[in-house]
Amino acid sequence: MPWSNQNDHNQNQNPWGNRGGGNQSPPDLDEVIRRLQERFGGIFGGGGSGGSGSGPEISKNMIVGIMAAVVLFWGLSGFYMVAADEEAVVLRFGKHVATKGPGLNWAIPYPIDTVEKLPVTRVQRLEIGFRHFSDGIIRKRTNESLMLTKDENIVDISFIVQYKIKSVENFLFNIDSATKTVRDAAESAIREVIGRTMIDDVLTTKKAEVEVETQDLIQSILDSYKAGISISTVKLQDVQPPERVIKEFKDVASAREDKERAKNEAQAYANDIIPNARGEAKKMVLDAEAYAKQVVERAKGEADRFESVYAAYKMAPEVTRKRLYMDTMQEVLARADKVIIDSSVAGHVLPYLPLDKLGNKVEVKK
Repeated sequence: MPWSNQNDHNQNQNPWGNRGGGNQSPPDLDEVIRRLQERFGGIFGGGGSGGSGSGPEISKNMIVGIMAAVVLFWGLSGFYMVAADEEAVVLRFGKHVATKGPGLNWAIPYPIDTVEKLPVTRVQRLEIGFRHFSDGIIRKRTNESLMLTKDENIVDISFIVQYKIKSVENFLFNIDSATKTVRDAAESAIREVIGRTMIDDVLTTKKAEVEVETQDLIQSILDSYKAGISISTVKLQDVQPPERVIKEFKDVASAREDKERAKNEAQAYANDIIPNARGEAKKMVLDAEAYAKQVVERAKGEADRFESVYAAYKMAPEVTRKRLYMDTMQEVLARADKVIIDSSVAGHVLPYLPLDKLGNKVEVKK
């Protein structure tokens, strides 16, 4: 509603004053400057309604210059620098309008645009179950670290979660506090994984499996929130029974290690004895097979030799009989201990005989 159409009370509140009828246009720039001169003149101790006082006067060009300088300074304040490991989110009256990468950028200055810078490539670390302070002191947080295993034993677990931002829009608008969200998701995930794992497995052989399962479960929870966070690693720092029963658990673990060592030694002995026994058994079988084959082949050879002799005997009985007799005598005498020497040559050959070995077995034939 124009000023001229309001009531008299409102007309008295018109900053430009009442200049007449309701159809008159608003005062021009010269009128505004004149009134500002009058007011500032009063502030600095001079000036009347006509602007002829002794105080300073503000010219039209000065006001325009001041306004231009203010606008220029306001515009220059919109420049901002984004680091190499950051991304900048530009909000216009709270609404996301752009995402800027590293380098020099410009946005409409405040209060129209606001800029949120987020470290998208920086890996951030979150400690759960303990806190590491700058003075080197480590304090446990039992409300975070104590949890129940599948076999209803209590285990004390401290671990580290490393994460980074993968979506600045989701990170900025879908979650309230990144640290609290990741911590809550990590606690929930580790308790679920430990709740389906036996305490012996957690303390000994399945730490790596627990880390992988926990990482996957945390990522699944954060993705369901559309948190814009990527879990890099989950690393177990300290896994042990509660402090009050740790000595008993160590005794049990030592006994279990002794059992495994004895089992391994027995297995090694068995691995040494059994192959040797199998080798010996195989050797005996092969020797028996070789002997059987040798006997059979020898028998076949003897049979073939007998048949050949028989065939020769049928063709020349006398010659064959004499040859058999001579062969037999040669075989028999070759095994005899007695030496028979003709008397005509006995004097010449006796010095060459091994008489010390033959003894009385030498007989001189006359």
